[in-house]
Amino acid sequence: MRFGVQMYGMGSCWLGRAEAFLRELADIGCRQIEPCLAVGWNPAEDQPFLTADQLAGLLPLCRELDIEVISAHVFAAMPLTEAAEPLRRAAKQTGIRQLVLKPPVPCTAEACAAFARDAEALATALKPCEVEILLHNEREELVTAVEGMPAYQWILAHAPSLGAQVDVGWAMAAGCDPEAMLWQLGDRVRSLHYKDFDANGEERVIGEGCLDVTACFQFARAHGIPQIADMDSGTVKDLAKVMRRLAERTQVRDRTDSVLCVYDTETDEVRDVRTFAGIIEAPNWLLDGDTILYNREGRIWRYSLAKDAEKLLDTGECIACNNDHVPSPDNRLLAVSSHNGADRQSRIYILPMSGGEAVCVTENVPSYLHGWKPDGSEVCYCAFRPGEDGRTKVDIWMKPVAGGEERCLTDGVGYNDGPEFAPDGRIWYNSTRNGLMQVFRMRDDGSENTQMTFSEENNWFGHVSPDGRKVVSLAFRKGDLDPWEHLSNMQVKLYLMDADGGNRRLLLDFFGGQGSINVNSWAPDSRRFAFVRYILHHS
Repeated sequence: MRFGVQMYGMGSCWLGRAEAFLRELADIGCRQIEPCLAVGWNPAEDQPFLTADQLAGLLPLCRELDIEVISAHVFAAMPLTEAAEPLRRAAKQTGIRQLVLKPPVPCTAEACAAFARDAEALATALKPCEVEILLHNEREELVTAVEGMPAYQWILAHAPSLGAQVDVGWAMAAGCDPEAMLWQLGDRVRSLHYKDFDANGEERVIGEGCLDVTACFQFARAHGIPQIADMDSGTVKDLAKVMRRLAERTQVRDRTDSVLCVYDTETDEVRDVRTFAGIIEAPNWLLDGDTILYNREGRIWRYSLAKDAEKLLDTGECIACNNDHVPSPDNRLLAVSSHNGADRQSRIYILPMSGGEAVCVTENVPSYLHGWKPDGSEVCYCAFRPGEDGRTKVDIWMKPVAGGEERCLTDGVGYNDGPEFAPDGRIWYNSTRNGLMQVFRMRDDGSENTQMTFSEENNWFGHVSPDGRKVVSLAFRKGDLDPWEHLSNMQVKLYLMDADGGNRRLLLDFFGGQGSINVNSWAPDSRRFAFVRYILHHS
């Protein structure tokens, strides 16, 4: 995922050396900056503010380093009633989509009423420009009441066009439960600031104080909003720790349940088949029309639609199966990817569909299965292998089921994943070779490589229906993660298109992601497919 930093507290790190600082941010994986924007005045050299002109001058380097500037805190030299046009010009010049305001100080009832009125008018004026006005919080506006409500919530209630940028650290310092506050505000929260304090109220590096970072992260990920580290005296070394801690939480799936769903492409009806406690992933629909396979806690399970009953499949030594598993074309065998061996690396194994001893197909690691050739002779998979330059390449490979050498089908350009055979023998896969993740198809010798999706999203897992006519795929929003990532517990979309790439349409926007539809899940009738959506519980 992509995380950012508020520039104000890092002023000592970048004043007078902004370009070097941006390169340092890129090196530690920071992908967003949130500057403090001086509007209508020029800051002194020792003040951590930027004018729109100064920020615009840094944007070419930001683009080179893959650093976004989504939001900025506004420090304007004019009343809000006069700020619409200067802010519109600044947003157009810099590409900023979120302008952040602070509530009035002190938060008297009269001041809050005037601020809410003027901020609502400003947000309404800038809405046609697709620029949001967000309200930031510190401690005072949460401990000060207006008509029995915290001043922060009172302003939001009386300015319905404002979004919220919640600083969860200050919320904690004010005695609030940050997680409860986030979920109470819900979709009004458009951005999240991390700050952390210890039990004595002293600021700490994020993750080293009392803040429940994971609970706040879960909310932000589920809502697809920017996550910004805000440290009043931070260093680049401290920020690097924070970036690592946030990145580690992308694999957290605590308090998540799963719903096995069936989509009917003729009626556009979605049926929730069964809810499971915990995580299930990657349904495969078998030829009998009744059985769906999925993985849970490293094992493979068979689920009967007619009986509403599941049964554990004996997978031999493969008790660390991931969400890459595919039945053979005749359904007599099952291929799985499992993290076996002392190295815990993913290898591909084949076993009887009825269960039993598993035979390893790929010794080279890691290998992630996705497809089986229509004649049953070969499997195709995503594999990480060293290139001639010594760097690891992520490519599409094939190997005979009966044994033999693996062969690479792609050229080491970009991140190549999700290969799957269509009934006509062509391979559909996804790749970042042209920037964002897009769906491609090619011959099984790597020729006739053709891009099939072109949207400003990260498109994954083109699954072809058994009749070869339709393709369903998953999409992640462009700014939510890096193109090579496919993470869980996020708002994602399902699309359907014809096998020639035409008539692409949105089917569903839902809470899912990694595990929802990693492998082909079409029913034999080519009308329905299975997928998994997730439910995130919170306090």
